Amino acid sequence: MWWTVFTIVLGSIVLGTLLPVFLVVAALGTLLIPFLAIREQRTLRRARRELIEQREVLDHEKRLSQLRRSVIDAADIPIVVTDVDGVVSKANARAGAVLGVRPAMIGRRFDELFTQEVLHELESLARAGEQGHARASIPLSGQMHDFDVSADPVPVSGGAVLTFRDITELSRAMTLKADFAANASHELRTPIASIKGAAETLMGPARDDPRMLSRLIEMIASNASRLELLAQDLLDLSKIEAEDLPVDIREVDLASLVDSVFAEFAPGAQRRELRLRFEMEQPIGLIHSDPSLLKLMLRNLVSNAIKFAHEGTAVRVIAGVERVPIDRTATPPDTLSAEHDGLVISVRDKGVGIPLEHQKRVFERFYQVDEARSGSAAKRGTGLGLAIVKHAARRLGGNVTLESVYQSGTSFTIGLPRCVPKPEDTSSPRSGDAGEETP
Repeated sequence: MWWTVFTIVLGSIVLGTLLPVFLVVAALGTLLIPFLAIREQRTLRRARRELIEQREVLDHEKRLSQLRRSVIDAADIPIVVTDVDGVVSKANARAGAVLGVRPAMIGRRFDELFTQEVLHELESLARAGEQGHARASIPLSGQMHDFDVSADPVPVSGGAVLTFRDITELSRAMTLKADFAANASHELRTPIASIKGAAETLMGPARDDPRMLSRLIEMIASNASRLELLAQDLLDLSKIEAEDLPVDIREVDLASLVDSVFAEFAPGAQRRELRLRFEMEQPIGLIHSDPSLLKLMLRNLVSNAIKFAHEGTAVRVIAGVERVPIDRTATPPDTLSAEHDGLVISVRDKGVGIPLEHQKRVFERFYQVDEARSGSAAKRGTGLGLAIVKHAARRLGGNVTLESVYQSGTSFTIGLPRCVPKPEDTSSPRSGDAGEETP
């Protein structure tokens, strides 16, 4: 504005040479110019401050938007946001990793990405302003996963936000718990019924029959022993699965531990003319492990091998040192050194084997392969032995695998990481004799 007045003043001065009245206009304009200049400077400063404030507000909103986005992306559960038309507007990183909702899918309708009717209903009700909650099974990588899905309305946009919590493991645990209770009840009911029936018969017509009396007493003793074994296996399994129970890592002489297991089962092996052999692929001295868990695993595997090996054959326990990969879902105890080697122990028999279709389930609790192995009272176990082996191996950060050929033999292999000190770290090595038989 003051530039305009200054121009008028200059023009008035020029015209004032002809008409003196314009000199008055020039004088007035000259007095007005400083006022206008000051006012314009104030206006410019005010506009600059407003511009800076607006920029700060925009930057703040941008930071808040980035923070909200980072919080959503940092969430450990999948989150999907839709707009008023049911079109996916946002999805966090976890939704991409778990559900496969990639950035390229943003802009597609929610009902195009998910086929489950219950999810469509949840999302549409949330857009209408109604909160919802349901359970849905979604196929991921060829397997069905159970999700607990919550849908909430977004009043500002008229859309909805859905969160997906994977409860597959929880569902499986609940199923296992229910199956375990049912199977345990069944396994307990059978020997109890036999004992009760035998006792009632003893009190009745068989009281004076010596032959029947002997058979019934034998039946009671056999079923009582089965109940004792079942109770012991249940106790062992509960101890192994107790996460608050510490693992007792100490130095263990592997050869002596195997010898003690063989001594326990030597009478049964001799009755079936079986040879018990311990072999080491290389000299192994003291190892670092939990002796009770290690012995528990070997007892169950050697017991199974003796039951189902062909008479006149050998049951072999073979130990070797090799690298055992770490399973991140069952990390080894902190007291084990990462510098130590892994230990691999195989228990092999030449027996009836396990059919291929049953091999994936043999580590389940109470699962017994009656078609592959005799279900007679002499050989029937509690069905918990291999489950105990599996969980004991996991407590030590290891695993157990199975190789079996039907009617040819079975090999169970335990892999335990970080438990064999390197030769220069071993204080008192003991090599042991490969192939030494237990007398």
